[in-house]
Amino acid sequence: MNPLQLVKMANQISDFFSADCSEEEAAAEIASHLQRFWAPAMRQRLAQAVEQGEAAELRPAACLAVQKMSFPAEQH
Repeated sequence: MNPLQLVKMANQISDFFSADCSEEEAAAEIASHLQRFWAPAMRQRLAQAVEQGEAAELRPAACLAVQKMSFPAEQH
């Protein structure tokens, strides 16, 4: 999936959760939402985009959410 589209969607989620709480609380809610509703490949691709500097437009709370998520080690 296109990382720019994932960033756009993550930012929309961030805007929703950031409206009424602190950045830390919003990040926890965003991470929970992503883990419940996004496919693992989407979460992995967003994390990869953050890691590779392809997600400069990602809101701070969403970026923090990505950092909070744990990803299983890659199978070789």
